Amino acid sequence: MYTSSSPATLRAAIALVCRDPTWWRKCLLHGALAMTIIGLPLAVGFIMESYDNSRRGFPFPLPPWRDWTLRALTGILALLIDLAFFVLPLMVGGLLLTCSGLALVLAAQTELLEPVMQGILALTGLVWLILFLIGVAPIGRLIFAEEGRIEQALSREPLRRAFTPPYRPYFWRARLASLAAYLPAAIMVALTAGLIVVNAPWFIILLSAWLGCSAGVFAQLVGAQLYVAAEQQAQQALHA
Repeated sequence: MYTSSSPATLRAAIALVCRDPTWWRKCLLHGALAMTIIGLPLAVGFIMESYDNSRRGFPFPLPPWRDWTLRALTGILALLIDLAFFVLPLMVGGLLLTCSGLALVLAAQTELLEPVMQGILALTGLVWLILFLIGVAPIGRLIFAEEGRIEQALSREPLRRAFTPPYRPYFWRARLASLAAYLPAAIMVALTAGLIVVNAPWFIILLSAWLGCSAGVFAQLVGAQLYVAAEQQAQQALHA
C-alpha cells in the first residue's frame, strides 16, 4: 500500500497491481468486456472500484466480481468524464469548422477558407493534446471516486488541480508514468491494425484485439495507483 512518503513510481504501481495473484485473469476478463459496447461500462466500473479501494487504503486484491449493476452504472458515469474532456472538444471543434466554413462561403470569402480551417483544426488539436497530456480525465475519475459526485468531476475542478500547486507537479509526474504503462497496449493496437491490413484470419485479429484491450485495462489499473499516490502526496504537501 502507498504511504504519503512512498514515491509514485511506475514500478511501485505495477507491483501493487500484480500483488493480486488473479490480476491477469481479471485483466483478460475485463479486456474481453471492453471489446463490446455493452461490456465497456463494466470494465470502466471495475477500474473505478480500484480507484476507490486504493483511496481507502486497499489497493489489492483487485475488486472482485460483484454487484455488476452498480459497477455498470459507475462505469457509465466515468465514461461521461472521458466524453466531456476528450470527445466534446472534438465535437466543438467540428462545429466551429462547419459554421465558419459555411459563413465564409456565404460571404464569398473563399480565399480565407483554407487558413481559417487550418487554424481551427490546429487549435482543436492543440486543446485536445493538452487535455490528454495533463491527464485531466484521470484526475476527473479520481475526483469522482473521492467525492462521489459526477458534477464535481465534470466541472473545472480537474483542470484546476492539473494546473495549480500542490497537485500539479505530482499529477504531471503521475501522467508521465501512466503513459509509459500504455506502451504494451499501444503495441498490440499497432499489431492488430497490421493484421487487419494484411487480411489475417479473423480469430488472430480478435485475439490480438483482446490482448490489446486487456493491456489497456492493466494500464488503467496502474494509472489508478499512480494518481492515488500522487493525490496522497499532494494532500501531504498541502497540509505541511
